[in-house]
Amino acid sequence: MAVENLTNQVSIDGQYGNPASAITFASNVVTTKIVQGLTVTKTADKTNWVDGPLTYTVLVENNSGETLTSGSLTDVLDTNLVEFNSTYGVQINSQSSSNFTYESGTLKITLPDLADTEQATITFQVTRKS
Repeated sequence: MAVENLTNQVSIDGQYGNPASAITFASNVVTTKIVQGLTVTKTADKTNWVDGPLTYTVLVENNSGETLTSGSLTDVLDTNLVEFNSTYGVQINSQSSSNFTYESGTLKITLPDLADTEQATITFQVTRKS
């Protein structure tokens, strides 16, 4: 199975108040989904950015034994420093894609379905804000 639930909670014991009374209580239960076999790696084509556009590459790999369907990728860009390069747009597996929206610094990309052992490479560019 590709997804497992990890549940966890803490408890506290101690003395509380004046005069001190013994207390014991527990926190709320937190559930975290462990997704096995899905990885996402983001890289930039420059370590030091002097000029030209900066290209981000996001690699989504599925080795989960299951198919990833209806996936979406969200990236929030710092609009104080950069602008999304709408001329370049978004490429998925080296093909221009229209399956994205960009609004107020948030880029949302619809991913293709990824069967087990498949991957998708997503690229987009930003330019420095003047």
